[in-house]
Amino acid sequence: MKDFNNRVAVITGGASGVGFALGKALAKRNAKVILADIEEAALSLAVEELTQQNLTASVKVTDVSNFHSVKDLANFAKELHGKVHLLFNNAGIAPQEASFNIWDLSLNDWEWGFKVNIWGVIHGIKAFLPSMIDHGEEARIINTTSGNGALVTYPSTPIYATTKAAVTRITEALYFQLQSLNSSVKTSILFPGPHTVETALFSSARNRPDDLPQEKEPSFKIETIEAMQEMVSAMGKELKTTLPEEVAEFCLEGIKKDKYWLLPVNQDSESAYKDYVESVITKSNPLPPEIL
Repeated sequence: MKDFNNRVAVITGGASGVGFALGKALAKRNAKVILADIEEAALSLAVEELTQQNLTASVKVTDVSNFHSVKDLANFAKELHGKVHLLFNNAGIAPQEASFNIWDLSLNDWEWGFKVNIWGVIHGIKAFLPSMIDHGEEARIINTTSGNGALVTYPSTPIYATTKAAVTRITEALYFQLQSLNSSVKTSILFPGPHTVETALFSSARNRPDDLPQEKEPSFKIETIEAMQEMVSAMGKELKTTLPEEVAEFCLEGIKKDKYWLLPVNQDSESAYKDYVESVITKSNPLPPEIL
């Protein structure tokens, strides 16, 4: 897809962070953008910011953990523009899990993570892909994952890592299936980076559903990028960060080049990925990664 002009793009988790940065970047390229998010107030603020820059986007309140909500989003997009060319399954959450051992995490924590991060992607594929195949025009599904889970595992975040491992495998299977059909719909997988991205992911608890409450209070919380930086600094290290706008530009350039792996790396992450693959090949016991 060399040109985004008049392409219809649907972005979940579109009110902030990487999702909003993608929406803004696509609107600047004259795409027809639909931002979907569970936070209605944040969507209003997103539209306000776009309007101030003479950009436009439609919005739809959507809970990706609920298939009917995602199906409503697909119907909304079809009624508005007739077809969808780009679907970004980008919505995601990160539970406050770092202070717990895996056996102490509540089932509510696991269910919330799975519902949003895994089922959200499945719901997006199920609701949008059949019509994207049927209209026959060039199209693409981009699923957001993470190096944490997809390529290495941070032992302090087993839920998040597990969900992103699942998203990676789902996306790869989808890629092979569409390829075997010689479909006009392509697939990419996005790894936001190459450093920790400055988003509101750390404060995901603001959107935690009432029916899946936090059963155990964590001994410490990291709810902002600044808090994360302070913790890392106390360890005598530096937390390098990446802006969401950088991720968006990298992603769109990769799409234009028909890339599956939208994977920016830094020296530390590339070394950790290679070490992991080497441990598999040599059947040596794994070591925890030391990427920040």
